[in-house]
Order: sequence, then structure tokens, then C-alpha cells
Amino acid sequence: MGQTSLDEHLKFKSYFLLGCVYDGKEAKAYLKLLDMEDNKVEILYDESGHKPYCYVLESLEEVENLKLPGVVKVEVEKKHDLFRDREIKLTKIYASDPLAIGGTSNSIRERLRAWEADIPYHLCYLYDMKLIPSIPYRLDGGKLLPVEPDRDKIKKIIEKYFPDLLKDDKKIIEEWITLMEAEQCKLKHLSIDIEVLSPIATRVPSPDKARDKIVAVSMVGSDGRREVYLLKTPNFTEVNENSEFNVKVFDDEVEMLKKVYEVFEEYPVVATFNGDDFDMPYLRNRGEQLKIPKEKIPITLGREGASLRKGIHIDLYRLFNNKSIQVYAFDNKYREHTLEAIAHSLIGKGKVLIDKPISQLTSSELARYSFYDALLVHELLTFDDELLLKLLIVISRISRLPIEDVCRHGVSGWIKSLLYYEHRKHEYLIPRSDELIEEKGVISTKPVIEGKKYRGAIVVDPTPGVHFNVIVLDFASLYPSILKEWNLSYETVRCVHEECQDNIVPETTHWICKKKRGIQSELIGCLRDIRVRIYKPLSSDKSLQDLQRRWYGVVQRALKVFLNAAYGVFGFEGFPLYCPPVAESTTAIARYVFLETISKAKSMNIEVIYGDTDSLFLKAQDEKAIEEMLNWARKNLHLDLEIDKKYNYIVFSMRKKNYLGLTDKGVVDVKGLTGKKKHIPRFIKDAFDEMIKVLQEVKDENSLREAKDTIREIVRTWYNKLKNGEFELQDLSFRVMLSRGVEKYVKTTPPHVKAARKLIQKGIQVSSGDIIEYVKTKDKDGVTPLQFARKDQVDVDKYVEYLTSTFEQVFDALDLDFEKIIGVTSLEKFF
Repeated sequence: MGQTSLDEHLKFKSYFLLGCVYDGKEAKAYLKLLDMEDNKVEILYDESGHKPYCYVLESLEEVENLKLPGVVKVEVEKKHDLFRDREIKLTKIYASDPLAIGGTSNSIRERLRAWEADIPYHLCYLYDMKLIPSIPYRLDGGKLLPVEPDRDKIKKIIEKYFPDLLKDDKKIIEEWITLMEAEQCKLKHLSIDIEVLSPIATRVPSPDKARDKIVAVSMVGSDGRREVYLLKTPNFTEVNENSEFNVKVFDDEVEMLKKVYEVFEEYPVVATFNGDDFDMPYLRNRGEQLKIPKEKIPITLGREGASLRKGIHIDLYRLFNNKSIQVYAFDNKYREHTLEAIAHSLIGKGKVLIDKPISQLTSSELARYSFYDALLVHELLTFDDELLLKLLIVISRISRLPIEDVCRHGVSGWIKSLLYYEHRKHEYLIPRSDELIEEKGVISTKPVIEGKKYRGAIVVDPTPGVHFNVIVLDFASLYPSILKEWNLSYETVRCVHEECQDNIVPETTHWICKKKRGIQSELIGCLRDIRVRIYKPLSSDKSLQDLQRRWYGVVQRALKVFLNAAYGVFGFEGFPLYCPPVAESTTAIARYVFLETISKAKSMNIEVIYGDTDSLFLKAQDEKAIEEMLNWARKNLHLDLEIDKKYNYIVFSMRKKNYLGLTDKGVVDVKGLTGKKKHIPRFIKDAFDEMIKVLQEVKDENSLREAKDTIREIVRTWYNKLKNGEFELQDLSFRVMLSRGVEKYVKTTPPHVKAARKLIQKGIQVSSGDIIEYVKTKDKDGVTPLQFARKDQVDVDKYVEYLTSTFEQVFDALDLDFEKIIGVTSLEKFF
């Protein structure tokens, strides 16, 4: 592609910044700009002469004398070193291409101790140009400028939610609100799935070699496209007509792929499930195998995954594998990371099940199987008013990362990008990881848990048993609030100023800067404030239009994902700004805050029955006393303590974090108990759920006694069903995902892998990501795949063990004994 300037008439349009790419042939970056009117992507090459660069301490002369390959220019530049709070002179080395900076054995960063030499060039370019992805821009004199926001709207928001803001804080908050309130873009997208005909049913086709034919390509578009392209093979059968999708049959694979590539060019976004590792590289490499000219293939392959020359590629598998997305964005609704499991959990639908290899399917069966995979990807993108796409847009704005990078990196990568952007914006030098460790690798507390680096949060052991009328108090965003209120950042903890060394963090030898505000403290503090003050309340404001309220819900979720990880990354060794004293100070202050709050409760004669990290479970009859505690926390700790839940009663086991309670809204909360975990057999789950229903009716001590009698009967009934064979095999099956290929399990062989091997022996294809269903049996392996199991093989005693362990977690709180209930004497245990 040659250099392209956008035509003059296009400068009045709005463009959504989709992504940025380095073009090796042109030796410059280009932007992918989506025309927000017609959803077409325009390419804009850099015309500023921007080059890759890094910094070194060596002088100009020393660098020039080294005659480093790829160096095009050197100059002296002053930067502010936050770490040491001083201005520093550095030699800035410009290179001909990114590989000259780093990535080869002879690159600059291999020869010299360099700063800012490991930032991917496309991000370096965006940071320097102060371009934030996923917001609208306009073109003015060849420059991209953000579309002017609605200043009156932003002013009103600030006046309403931040009446007490200082001038400096106001500017930062205004920038964040402007980002969150920027116009949304309706992205046109295509979801795809391919099927490949492997000559050996048990062999997974290689996307690198791409030797096997692509026999089906299914495409579902946001514009209504529902198509399946089928390749005519020797075993081709007539396709039944249906109203769900159109089928196009091709005699020639080359023609089919050319048509697929043309369709891709129509969409700015192409989505897959595991497409970075399979669908996209296979489609590209298969095209090359078949001698289709490279310029006709719109798919590009890089070190981090697949993309499109103009558009972008979203791999949902990688996104849903992100722990922060799973836990904080989707509340752990899915546990396994297969398309089947995620779709079932989030949209209540699953894959079309097949019981034979792809090669043995009729053409109609193949089309339906492939189409529904593409449809599931599409529906995951679009459910709940395109929640996922909106979430990606908001995270992209916050992190300063293009959407593709958001999908491919964990939350530590998102936070790193935001911090790097801010360093570049203020002309701060980004520190090297090794210098942070050299100067600030100090840890001053001993961990309670073996394997941890420093002391963590406090857990107040629960008072076992049943407690009525319990209130749970929770510190809103505790760790982010501590970062903000105590000014914690890599440069402020153990700062260079002698006069700050008396500002000690409780329980540690660390001190905090009193002279300057930390960059991490400022950023995380602002994000925390706009979430708690604006977007969380607005997301549940019934007076707003549904569409607006949903958008605010997405914003507050995205902010929650960021905030929940903000403290942890500074204690993660793989994080480039890893600074143990920051993480250690955060937990130390959290412990101090927690203990102060417990002391306050006790001084007010409020009984604390359990506490963990940022939550306290209190027995309090007097609502005024609780209100007094909330006000005390605000005034003395500068933290928001809130009522999180009210329980009519709560049951604690001896195990920390395991409890069961009935809220004042009639909802039974079950935390950490096996009966609610998704991998257990339905038989055990149904037994547990029956007990939960009984506990739901408990109102007082008398009804609790009656409930315990009923629970004894429930246990006997389910135990006898097991012993008498009154069960369906399906109800006893475990469902576990195969996280890697069977051959890769070497040191240990878990039960689901043993079952998978038995399936392979029977000629059934099994691969990474498959859900393996198996039953516990009495043979030497102890497991049999569900489809081959018989009732007489079932190891009933094993299931009695599961039933026992599941109920006992609640029974130790209810003062019930499982073995006494089923009539097992101590003598019987030995036989």
C-alpha cells in the first residue's frame, strides 16, 4: 500500500480510530480510521516523519562511535525522571525501523542499557501523537483532532457530581468524563467459523501448513448476512433448504476463498472464537498454498495474532480467557472457556452437537454445525445491546490501547499502557524494571501465607453457627481508594526527599512523599471517583432512558475491571513498573483501616462475626449505630464505608469464606460451597439445591429447627437413591474442559484426561477446549466416558463421598452430622 492522504472532502467527516499498524515496506505507521457514517475504513499514513527511538545515558559521541546498525539520527533530550525527581539529559537514538531498536540479537537494546526500548512501535506512535483509540476524530489540515465534546453537558456533570473539586483535579476529571461521554460508534461486524476436512479424523489440522481443504465457511453479519459457503467434495450431498441461512456451493476452493476474502473487506470488524490460533491463519495460509496472490488476501499475521489489512480482528476466545473480564465484567457466570460453556452461561444457547467426525457429516449437517458456531460468536458480540463491543470500546479508551490489543492483553497490559501514555504526555522518562527493583525492591513485612511475598489482607475468623439479622459493611473500592488517599505510586513510596521519611506507612519501614502527587495515585484516584460518584449511580438511575442507563452500566463495569486490578499489578513481578513497596503499603494500610474499623465497632458494642479484606459482617439491631460508623469512616479514614447487604440470617462453617445466607430480598447467597460449583454432577447439585430451598424458608430459631429435620430427610432420600441405583448416568457425570491436548498431560493424568484417552481409543476425535463428560467407575482407571458407561460400573461409594463432603460444609454450621443421619456407625467406616 502506498502513502495515502484522505481526500479534501473527507475532512468534515467523523472518524473512529480503530487501530494503528507499522507498515514495514513503507517504513511508517498508518492509522485505520472508520468513517462513522458509512462504516468504511480509510487508511491514513504518517506524514510527520515519526521514527522508532529509545534513550540511553551514553553521550552523543559515544553512541556515534559505536556505529550501531539502523541508527538514523541521535540528539540530546531532557526528560523529567519521576523516580528520582530530577531533570535528566539523555541521548535519544532514532532508528530506521522497530527491529533496529529491539527484537534481534544485534539491536540497540541488546548493545546498550536503553530506556523505552520495549514499547511496541504502533503504541509508541499513538502515545507520541496523543491519539486515543476508539474515540471520534475529525481531519483538520492533515491532522487528526478529537471531535469537539459537548462542553455544557460535561460542565453540568462536574458541577453536579464534583462540586468540591480543586482546579488541578477538575482538569483531569474533565478529560476522563470527555472520554467516557464521547460519541459511540455502531461497529459493523462479521462473525465467522471455518471447518476443515482432515483425512485422519483424530488429527487436528495445522493452520501453519494448511494442507487440508476448507470445506465450510460460515458468516453472520451485523447487517443481516447469514451465509454458509460449502465446498463440493466427493462425499457432497444435497443440502436441505432452510430459512435460517443461505448456502452457496463452490466447485473450486480457490473461488470460494476469494469470495470469502471479498466479504471480509466489507466489514471493519471480523470476530472469531480462537481465530488467532486457527481460523484466520488457516484462511491466510490456505490461500497462499493455493497460490492466491498475497494482495488478494486481506488477513495479516503478526507475533500477537491475526488482523486485517484495513479492519480489525476480535478473537473472543482470548477475550473471555481474560480473568478480569470473566470475574469483574461477567461476575464469573462462566467457568470453562469453550464456546459451548461461555455461550450457555451468557446467552443460554450451545453448539450443535455432533457424534461423528466432520468427514462423516452430510452437507446439511456440516452447514448447520458450522453456521451455529458463527451464530454463537455473533450473539456473544451482540447480546445485551452489544455489551461486549461497548465494553471493548470503553476499555480501549481508558487503556489507550486499540481494540485488538485490549483483546490480546490482560489487565496488567491495559494499566501499563495507560501509565506509559501519561508518562509520554507529561514528558516523564518511563523507568526500567531493573532500576525499580534495584532501588525499591524492599519488603518489610513477613507473609502469613507461604509463597506470598508480603503480608496480605486480614481475615477475621467467622463465628460458626447461625446468626440472625446481620449487616455487611463494605469499603467501596478499598485498594484504589487507598492508592488515592495515601498518595501511593512507584515514585512516591520511599521517595528521594529526606523530609518525607517521617510519613511512615503503618506496620512497615516505608514512607510516602508529602511534596508531590504520585502518577498512579492520581490516575487510579480519578478513575475511582468517576465510577463511584457518577457512573455507578447512573447505571441504576431509573429516570434515565434505557439506552443511556445501559451505556453507563458498561462504563462502570469497565472502570470496575481496571480498579480491581490496579493495586495487584504493582505487586506482580511481570509488570514493568513492579514496585513491591507500593503493593505492600496498600495492604498494610488496608489492614490498618480494617483494624481501626473493627475497634470502632467493638467500642459501640457491635458484634463482628466475620471480616475479610474490605467487608465486615456485623450483628447490629440499631440502624443509627451503623449510620454512625459510616460517617466515622468518611471523616476519620477518608473512605466510603457502605451497607452492602442485609441478611435475615447467615450460616458460617468453620472454613473461612464459606457461608450461606438469606438476604432481606429473599435471595440465598452461597459462598465457597461445593454444592454451587459448576463442575459437580447434577445429582449432587440437585440434592444441595433441595436443601437450599428449605433454608430459604427459615425465619427464626423455631423454623430453623424444623428445617434441620427436613434436611435430615432430604439427605436420607438422596443417599438411598444412590445406594439403590435410582439415578440416570447423565446426572452423575462430571463435565471438565480439556485445557490442552491429551498428549501434553505427562506428569499427572487427571480423571477427565483418562476419560479423553478412552474416547480416543474408541476412535472419537478429542482436542483442546473440548468438554469431557465422564462417570466415576469401579475399573482401574476409576473413570469411564459418559457415552460408554453402564449403571453396574458406577462407583457408588465415590458418589457417597461427594455427597458427604458437599453437605458437611453446611452441616458443621448447622450442627448436623452426615454419617449419623445416614446411619453409618464408627465400626462401619473400617469396612
